[in-house]
Amino acid sequence: MELISRIAKLYYKISLWIIFGLTVIILLVMQYFQETKLVSALTVSALFSLVSGIAYIQSWKSVARRSPKSLGKFYIAASALRMFAALVVVVVAMLLMRGDKQSLIGFTVMFAGFYLVMLALDCIYFTKIEKKYNIK
Repeated sequence: MELISRIAKLYYKISLWIIFGLTVIILLVMQYFQETKLVSALTVSALFSLVSGIAYIQSWKSVARRSPKSLGKFYIAASALRMFAALVVVVVAMLLMRGDKQSLIGFTVMFAGFYLVMLALDCIYFTKIEKKYNIK
């Protein structure tokens, strides 16, 4: 149980730093180009990454404690659920920004960037965890 908590705590730390780093880099780029229209898109992207990451690791902790042999199924199901949630967010954004094509493209690119970085984190982090600790 202690091991699972340590793994989850490290994931929290890494994901928070990545989200924070991406947010700061994008804010600096936006300030340099004086493009403030995409601040709301940045906020939505960062919050989605944060909330989905917290939900993912909390679910992972629960599955790892109760049924570690089901982790393979969990990875697939959780990724599919996150993808569906991301699709819902993008569709809602499309409906809200349908008049401003430039903002919509900026939002979609930014959101996809956050999504892909967090997806890469999940893949790399949990592949290493599975190899190192063989939680089964």
